[in-house]
Amino acid sequence: MTASDTNILQFGKTAHVRRVPSHRYTDSNYLELERQRVFQRAWLAVCRVDDIAQPGSYRTFEQFGESVLVVRNERGGVSAFHNTCRHRGSKLLDGCGRVREIQCPYHGWTYGLDGGLQSVPRADGFEHLHQSRMSLFPVRVDTWAGFVWINLDEEAPGLHDALSGVDNELAAYRLEEMEPIQRKVIPLPVNWKTMLENVTDFYHVPVVHGRTVSWAVDEAPDMKSLGDHTRQRLDIAAYGWRRRLDRMCTRGGPYTDKQLTALHKYLLFPNFLINVLPYHLTVMQVFPVEAQSCELHYGFYRRRGARGLERLRGYGTWLASRYILLEDLKIIERFQAGVSTGRLATQQLHLEEAAISHFHGVLSRWVGQ
Repeated sequence: MTASDTNILQFGKTAHVRRVPSHRYTDSNYLELERQRVFQRAWLAVCRVDDIAQPGSYRTFEQFGESVLVVRNERGGVSAFHNTCRHRGSKLLDGCGRVREIQCPYHGWTYGLDGGLQSVPRADGFEHLHQSRMSLFPVRVDTWAGFVWINLDEEAPGLHDALSGVDNELAAYRLEEMEPIQRKVIPLPVNWKTMLENVTDFYHVPVVHGRTVSWAVDEAPDMKSLGDHTRQRLDIAAYGWRRRLDRMCTRGGPYTDKQLTALHKYLLFPNFLINVLPYHLTVMQVFPVEAQSCELHYGFYRRRGARGLERLRGYGTWLASRYILLEDLKIIERFQAGVSTGRLATQQLHLEEAAISHFHGVLSRWVGQ
């Protein structure tokens, strides 16, 4: 595949069948390239802004052998640092919590919430120690849609530049106002791409979801490329019976007609997927562990302050989505088991798998293969 594979604007005549090399789902060497050339350079969501709402609140990010600390500083902003002491490299903090200062558990070097080195026990025992030059190593950090994002590449484009086009489309949903109903981490015995691709693949819906959502899907969604990202828009059932519900329990906006009537699905390269309607948000973020295993960070959200019918509607959608997710988890394990045999060298994609084609075109460009 080449960069030209990203030129897919929608399903139908402008989409073309593609082929994907099967080794991308099983080869540890290819995964290492993805780690170095994609995950070390892309913007990655770490947590919700609300998770670190108070000064001193922190979360750690542990992926790809990296440990990053994000913290609410005393000025009310968000800072991020490599979670490594400047003395001998010890890890500073674990998990999440709240601190007044950041103290190394090994020798007691103490840093402020801005990362500056504040105190060193028996500092006169060091030769030429300049405390002003020994701040924690910074990591680029920004916020968007109620999430905290980091980037390990100092030269990468800014977050809002990287999300150009997506930002404007999602503004009406006010995603920063969403609160979680459920969040959990699910270990999966599949390649990290397998889960993301399944959620954007509508060719499997009549077979895998024939008893759950297939009845509500009359036709394949349209798809739009937004740079490295994609947006799929799927009309769900007849809108007439939902119109009254929307008037009673849909906040945010102003929405377009399509934002009210259709499910919008955004795959933000490389690993952040959003399903959104005005009254709910589903987030799936997938991180590789090994070539054939990954972690799914799943979250289902409703709008903050939901009451009455709006609250019930959010719960009902959550329960339905849980069942659909279980169907997906079963089938992707079968896919991974089959592709790992090595019998099939390449996979041919249907027009309704055009989002997968776009994703692999972008991946090829980032990885350089």
